[in-house]
Amino acid sequence: MRMWMVSPKIMCVKHLNGEHLEIHMFLGTLKDKKSIKGYIEKNLCQPRSFKQRHDDIVSEMKARDYKGHKTPIELSDCSCVYDLPLEQQYWEVNTIKSLQDLISRCPECRKRYESLKNLR
Repeated sequence: MRMWMVSPKIMCVKHLNGEHLEIHMFLGTLKDKKSIKGYIEKNLCQPRSFKQRHDDIVSEMKARDYKGHKTPIELSDCSCVYDLPLEQQYWEVNTIKSLQDLISRCPECRKRYESLKNLR
């Protein structure tokens, strides 16, 4: 499971859909009272951002004309985040490292990144 925390515009379909699913999985894991400490320590999730990140990803899915998103996240769905120790709740993914990792792994994400970078 992983949250890339890069602009959803950069992400290919596979990574966009994957991160969307994984946010739901993180919340399910926390609701089951299981630890996500290892994911946090490995720079793979940002718990206080679950809802906003989900909504940002869904907005990008809609912008790409994806149909049928049926899994909204309400603020109340994220209350399990408050059970984490404060240092875990407020952990932030290193977005520079995450972006480097994503574009080095995925040719489609790299292509999207390059095309967006050239628009500036």
